[in-house]
Amino acid sequence: MSGVEKLRQCMKDRVRGSMDITIGIIEASYVVAKEGLSKDRLIKLLEKIVKNQPSMALLINISFQIIDLLKKDQIDEILLLKDNLLKATNALSEKASKLLDNKSVCTISNSKEVFDSIVKSHCKTVYVGVAHPKKEGELFALNLKNSGKKVVIFEDNNYLFGAKMCDVFLSGADAIFDEAFVNKSQTFSLCLFAKYFNKSFYLLANRYKYLNADLKDYYKILQMPRREVTKKDLDVYNVYFEEIPLDLVTPIAI
Repeated sequence: MSGVEKLRQCMKDRVRGSMDITIGIIEASYVVAKEGLSKDRLIKLLEKIVKNQPSMALLINISFQIIDLLKKDQIDEILLLKDNLLKATNALSEKASKLLDNKSVCTISNSKEVFDSIVKSHCKTVYVGVAHPKKEGELFALNLKNSGKKVVIFEDNNYLFGAKMCDVFLSGADAIFDEAFVNKSQTFSLCLFAKYFNKSFYLLANRYKYLNADLKDYYKILQMPRREVTKKDLDVYNVYFEEIPLDLVTPIAI
């Protein structure tokens, strides 16, 4: 598969997480640039990827960094983005893991950064909702169990149980803005539980998921298929993500 084909695959990918897709974009962009595709054509392709993947802040941020490097003719710097991204992500999970030692943790969805933080820690029990409709919480729980962690999974409407049982809350972020972050729906409720029970809510604030005022306009929370909610003739609101004020959490940043 050529570099251009890999970029087009990244444009349509609805299976892999944002980290894997973004690394694929970095690697393919470097190859395509080295192969001699015109800079303008590669930039247009990257802009089209951003337009087709508007719910991935990491992808948006890195794509525009690649575009900036292309405009400056700094092609060899593109691959450094991958190294810097992986180093920052690893350092973030190392820092977070130390806050989880000897504590039970309540989390949500299936974040690679959260997973790595928990695996590296000496935490007690992990509590996580199943995360309908895709049930990524179930996959998260199975992977943690296979890594030797004790996990309890429950229905999404039982997060009060997780909130009572845990010592701390831990969450990743799909996107980070100046005064808010975006994550899986029900994260806002978990933040309010944390406030009510006077427990820490730690947010893994990867700087590569930060979108400034200009880049924020490219980010969109999409409506998902109405049939996931009902097949009846009813008005439907179905999104997987929500925006949460940053003043409700304690960010962990690198």
